[in-house]
Order: sequence, then structure tokens, then C-alpha cells
Amino acid sequence: MAPPSYSIAPVQSELNMTLYNKEVYGGRGTNGVTTLVNRGPIGTTWVFSWPVTDGPAGGADANVVGHLQGTGVQVATYPDYMWHYSLGLVFGQGSRFNGSTLQIQGTSKINGEWSIVGGTGELAMAKGTVRRTEISYTGNIRISELNIHVLYTPM
Repeated sequence: MAPPSYSIAPVQSELNMTLYNKEVYGGRGTNGVTTLVNRGPIGTTWVFSWPVTDGPAGGADANVVGHLQGTGVQVATYPDYMWHYSLGLVFGQGSRFNGSTLQIQGTSKINGEWSIVGGTGELAMAKGTVRRTEISYTGNIRISELNIHVLYTPM
């Protein structure tokens, strides 16, 4: 008779980091497109690939560590503009998490919070939150700070 098999669950790790994303809505460097539905704001959809940096975007010391890729759909105009997001934070070259992802979703205003509902690679089985805060909006460019708090199970 074979001995029973078992495994020991790995210990979760905790990560807190601050990153930045740059949204360009028109002109040179546009990194997303907008589609209007029924010529009204509800249903307006963004599809985008925003660069994510380790310092305020545009700064000389900021390095691109990945891209926030996905969609945002406007779901309300009253009492506030609200968007539902479905995102993947895809880490790339220059990141210690190169090749890993965080899967993010949620409904929020521009300044709001999203849920981390999963991850891949080194960030497998991730759960946590991303707090997004606009730090500048000039012309057609928005820079946001992303405060990320995540628990994950290194594989």
C-alpha cells in the first residue's frame, strides 16, 4: 500500500509598492481609444495600455516597469462619474516581477480603489487593493499614483 500523499501550503507574502501610470488621451503618444455608445456618456468605453513607472511618469528617474492594460466602461454620471475597470498590470523588463501579472477590477471614480482578484507568475493567487490617485492632469495627459497592497503566494 502506497503512503498517503500530502503537500504543505506555501506561506503568503505581503507587498506594498507605489507605482505611477500615464494616460494620454489624444495627440502624440496616445495610449488608449474611446468608443461612444448611443452618443451618450453611459457605456463610453476605453481600451488602453498605460505605461506604469517606478516614479512619477515623465521624470528623468522614472523607469517603465510594466503596463496597465484593459478596459474601462462608464457606468454612471450621477451623482458622480463612475467607471467599471477590468485590468491586467503586466510587469515587464526592469521589474523584479518581470513576466508576472496582477488581475485588477472594480468600479470607481478617477480617484478610487480597485480590487486585486488574482495574479500570475511570482504573484500567483494575489489578492488586495490598488488605490489610484490623480497627481496631475494637464491638457490631455493624466498622471496617477497607484498604491498597491497585495498578498500573494510565491510559487
